[in-house]
Amino acid sequence: MPATAMHDASSPSAPPTAEQVAQALDHIERSRAFAGSARHRALLRHLVERWLAGDAGALKESVIAVEVFGREAGRFDPRSDSIVRVETRRLRTRLARHARDEGRDAALRIELPVGSYVPHLAWQLPPPQRTEATRRARDLVERGEHFLRQALSPQAPEQALERFDAALRESPGHVPALVGAGRAWLNLALGWYREPQAAAEHAAEALRQALALEPDQAQAHALLGAIEHSFEHDWPAARRSFERAIAIDPGLAFARSAFGRHLLFHGDLVEAEQQLALARQLDPQYVNTRMHMVNLRIAQRRFADAQAELDAMRDIAPASMPVAGLEGLLALVRGEVQQALAHYRRACELAPGHPACEASLAAALGAAGRIDEADALMAGLLQAHGAQVLSPYVRGIVAARCGRRDEAVAHLQRSIDLGDPNAIMMPADPSLATLHDDARWPALLEALARPRPG
Repeated sequence: MPATAMHDASSPSAPPTAEQVAQALDHIERSRAFAGSARHRALLRHLVERWLAGDAGALKESVIAVEVFGREAGRFDPRSDSIVRVETRRLRTRLARHARDEGRDAALRIELPVGSYVPHLAWQLPPPQRTEATRRARDLVERGEHFLRQALSPQAPEQALERFDAALRESPGHVPALVGAGRAWLNLALGWYREPQAAAEHAAEALRQALALEPDQAQAHALLGAIEHSFEHDWPAARRSFERAIAIDPGLAFARSAFGRHLLFHGDLVEAEQQLALARQLDPQYVNTRMHMVNLRIAQRRFADAQAELDAMRDIAPASMPVAGLEGLLALVRGEVQQALAHYRRACELAPGHPACEASLAAALGAAGRIDEADALMAGLLQAHGAQVLSPYVRGIVAARCGRRDEAVAHLQRSIDLGDPNAIMMPADPSLATLHDDARWPALLEALARPRPG
């Protein structure tokens, strides 16, 4: 709490005083972990002093960029300048090193949760209390997992993340909470519910922290593989992570399903089918594997098999927006435009106001030659939600379906530049087939294949 609300601490259950925080901060700054980095000492001191002053509202990326790193106010763009996120990640690494070394017996911990610039200060608990804190952390992780199992929405991953963060406050370094936080951040990135590149960086940081503590955490390796491919565009690293996850736990259906999905988008259809078939055997009820199989069958142009998969999915998930959307895609690639429109309208009914659903309907209208209607729908969508919540990759599909090649290529290039996670679908996406003979298509694929700077 801010210094104005503090009182003298006589026991580890009381909040620390400003003097005690200052002593802990001084000890950290003089430690071996921080001796060689004036930048990180300055950043940590800035964050702690702002917090002590009760000014936590100023602990956000745009303000820190100006006040600590000298960026020009009003011109800082976190999408193209990641200095605050990068240096804060490095600061967390130094704090963790200090906690393992000179700070392992410190009475007061200063921590910085993943994805936050607000410091967390807590007393080091004695062993009996530490055991109880771990029990509370396990309970919070179980509650977080509940929200991760809900249908993807803006609320569910945020609710999950709140529980995982609370678990880490109870028990710093609790690996299941770090893995859960990685999953929650990744869902926020994939759904464009937070700025995707920043959310993916937070996900990767949490997962790498988990793997530093527990190198054989199979799920963390699989999730990291998804980030390395979708956001970092580093397929060799992603493949290593997926293969490591499977080597650790060959029976983990999630790892094989995720690997199959990414093999599909990388164009390795034969191996993708092998991994998805194994995932299906391991967990026949896992709906995501069935969805990936539909996309695989469409890529293989085995449309009857794709329809059979969709019929089965509709039986077990009759009110599923993703199922309706996949039915719309299959109808489009079959040339059944009117049926596609009906399916996409159904998807929009199942997820009212979902930007991607409405954009998919606009793309189908474009394919039907109803360009004015597609434009009107997109104009209303952008006015209601803003361009920042809609994937430029999806906008590229709409432009391609409307026959606007220049606009489509511009959106697709922007999706690569911004680290849009949807961009990895580009090589196998049937919605972009009309661009394959465009002279700029090979350059797009070449740009997509280049790893993004970390």
